[in-house]
Amino acid sequence: MSKTIVNVVLLVISIGLAVGGQLAMKAGMNNVTDNGKNPLQVSDIKHPVALVKRMFKEGPWAIGGIILYAISALFWLIVLSRVALSVAYPIVAVGYIVVVLYSRFVFNEPVKAIAWVGLAFIVVGVAITAQGLKSNKTQNNTEKLQQPAQTQMVSHAEAPEAPVEK
Repeated sequence: MSKTIVNVVLLVISIGLAVGGQLAMKAGMNNVTDNGKNPLQVSDIKHPVALVKRMFKEGPWAIGGIILYAISALFWLIVLSRVALSVAYPIVAVGYIVVVLYSRFVFNEPVKAIAWVGLAFIVVGVAITAQGLKSNKTQNNTEKLQQPAQTQMVSHAEAPEAPVEK
């Protein structure tokens, strides 16, 4: 299996787990807060033990989401060891698209028309950014093709001038 395919699979796993984690946390918090009618307050953080107990009792999906998110982070570390951050991180935006779609059609959250336009731009941006995922073999071949031309220009430019006879 090529490195590019492995990198894409690792990215999909990491993003999928992160998205699953976000959706599970939201589902759990919907249970805890009666679908947002009784949202948590900043003061709830003052009693972390009580908050955690409440989460386990009323919103176990949120706990599961945190676990999924943590596993996602482990896969993300593997991705970062293999793929340039400037390529990998923008591809995480695929998760935004999935989350908005799920939020709209499963959680029945309103999504404004301008948000759909923004998602379309994200799709285009991810597609362009994904072009940076080409395999190392292709990158190495490109570098080898470019290297002699660069070497010739440098060596020719730095070559001492031949003495001129009179």
